[in-house]
Formats: sequence, C-alpha cells, structure tokens
Amino acid sequence: KRDKIFIFEDKLLKKNKIMVIHNKKLIGLICIIAGLGIMLFLGSILVTTLSLPFTGSVADAKVIGFKTKGSKHIVKNNNGGMSGRSPFFEFVSDKNETIKAHSDAPQIFVLFNYEIGESINVGFPKNEPSKAIILSWKEYPGIFLMLALGLLCMIVGKSYLFQKA
Repeated sequence: KRDKIFIFEDKLLKKNKIMVIHNKKLIGLICIIAGLGIMLFLGSILVTTLSLPFTGSVADAKVIGFKTKGSKHIVKNNNGGMSGRSPFFEFVSDKNETIKAHSDAPQIFVLFNYEIGESINVGFPKNEPSKAIILSWKEYPGIFLMLALGLLCMIVGKSYLFQKA
C-alpha cells in the first residue's frame, strides 16, 4: 500500500511539474557556506564601523556627490536638491589633507538617503584617511538586513543538511 502512495505522489509531481530536490545535503551545504560568507563579510563591516570611533580618528565630512553605476562619482551642486544612497564625501584629515571617499556599506532603504552638502561624521584608521567610512545610523539598516539574510541562509541550510531521509 505504501509503494502505491509513493507511485501516486510521483505521478502527481510529474503531472504538476513540481521540482523535486534530490540532493538536499548539497543544497544545505551551499546555503550554509553562502550564509556564512554573507555574515562574515558584513559582520566585519559592522565591527569596523562600531570600533573606529574608539580605535581610529573621527572627522566631520560633507557629502559632495553619489556613486553611480559605471562611474567613479558624480558631483552636483545643491540647486537640484539631489539625494542618493552611496555618498561621496570630503573631509580634512589629521594631517590637513583633503580626502575624498565613498561609502561601501550596503544602503537598501530609500528613506535613508543622504543630501548633497549634508554634514556627516566619518571614521578612519589612524594614519589611513583614505579608508574612511561613514559613522551614521543610516548605514546600519542595510547591514542588519543583510546579516539577517545570512542567518536565514544558514538556518535553511542547516534544516536541509540535517534533515532525516
């Protein structure tokens, strides 16, 4: 009787064209590796962002433009009231050098845009102002969302990997 049920389910799956995963352990392993990679990459960004005010230098900066697809940066005047998500900023380092850099943190939410001319705080390792990052609450939602995605990938991968046959 049990074999008839499996044959019926197999015919039903073929009829409805539902995808059946045959190697669940491989899918689980891939999900765990992807989730771990996401969490390690973005976790390092979060740790750096949180530790720089204590271990590095902090400076006041001004948003001068935004990174666009296919170009290094775009600088516009404030007349257009332009705003964007990956800001280029300019600040003066401890050695009185003018440094221009941009944010590498993933900014997913449109509500948290920066405005041209907006004053922001940046942190950078001592004697390395070219590695400056923005120290703002606007940087955290995207990082936390991606960390949650990485955790979800790991949970799904664990459920596939340790699933009973």
